[in-house]
Amino acid sequence: MHFLFIRIKNSSFDIPWALLEMGEKVAIYEHAEFDPLAPVAKEFEKLDIFLSEHDFDCLISYLFVPEISDLCQKYHFPYIGWVYDSPLVSLFHPAVKNPCNYLFIFDRAEYEHLQSMDIPHLYYLPMGVNLSRTGALNISPEDEETFACDISFIGNLYEDNSYNSFVSRFPEDVAAELKVYLLHNLCNWHTVKPWPRVSQKTADFMTQTFGANAWNRQEMDFNLYMGLLLLSRKLAEMDRITVLNALAEKHTVDLYTRSSCAYIRNVQVHQGVDYYTAMNKIFYLSKINLNITLPSIETGMPQRILDIMGSGGFVLTNYQQELEDYFEIGKEIEVFRDLDELMEKTAYYLSHEEERVRIAMNGYMKVRDNFSYTHQLNLILQKVREDFI
Repeated sequence: MHFLFIRIKNSSFDIPWALLEMGEKVAIYEHAEFDPLAPVAKEFEKLDIFLSEHDFDCLISYLFVPEISDLCQKYHFPYIGWVYDSPLVSLFHPAVKNPCNYLFIFDRAEYEHLQSMDIPHLYYLPMGVNLSRTGALNISPEDEETFACDISFIGNLYEDNSYNSFVSRFPEDVAAELKVYLLHNLCNWHTVKPWPRVSQKTADFMTQTFGANAWNRQEMDFNLYMGLLLLSRKLAEMDRITVLNALAEKHTVDLYTRSSCAYIRNVQVHQGVDYYTAMNKIFYLSKINLNITLPSIETGMPQRILDIMGSGGFVLTNYQQELEDYFEIGKEIEVFRDLDELMEKTAYYLSHEEERVRIAMNGYMKVRDNFSYTHQLNLILQKVREDFI
């Protein structure tokens, strides 16, 4: 098959890399980088002209861009979207029902939500690891000096969230409703957190005060949309700052981020790092790699977990239900369900190197055998070829 890879904002080039390794023909659309949540009409007009002048068998991208789906429907191309975000709001656009779509959802709970929408060619599939990239580490003495550490976290603190933007305007009853949710769920990973909804009172306040009903450009339930907008990233901010500050009271913690870090205490803060190079070195050279999942990911495994394991790193992550479907906890990966368990396991694994390294190597072998990009993309292409070959 001849694939056209469409670049998505903040996504990697691991899909075309793996397709080439598999012997497929791949071109990369170089003229634009698309954002599913901020479509630019002129860029789709250019893509339309490009597609009319070239011959492809299939378009493929991360996430899902409704306007690209409409173009694929026009030119009778299958469109593969591999979704790593939950919820991906663009999946609530009418174009999601185009028959050309082949959508692969990494979070089982999100997949189950979408099943009720009668979307054709909808599948559940976790993300993968580009082992050719993560396995090509060239660790120098300078890298060891720069990146070796006890505990590291690479990621956004989500301090720039909608809750923080609007909180000063909330009336007392709205503020109380949102705070109850946040305090109940703070650093609590014992059970799955369903996507949050706000009350009708809060939804009406946001509409009347800010015109928020105009923000929901897709067909997502508005109370759900507002719950996700106001609560998911605020809870992520609170979870991440609380975890990092708690660990830093007793251990050395290194944070790599582009966030402002206004509320971080006693943590060694570094600038964000390149996804293709330094990030994998940090994963390999950290004794403990933290994962703190965005709360809107209900059951699935974030890409960060697989990237750490694919680099040979030890993962200590908040509990996610799907982890037990694929990994043996305590032998291939480690989890915490609250702050007490986090502190206990951090202290234990920092003082038990042989066990920590064994878990990291077991985890690497598991993702090598079951989660490589070529393994996962073969599963994707099997589904598409059932219809088109």
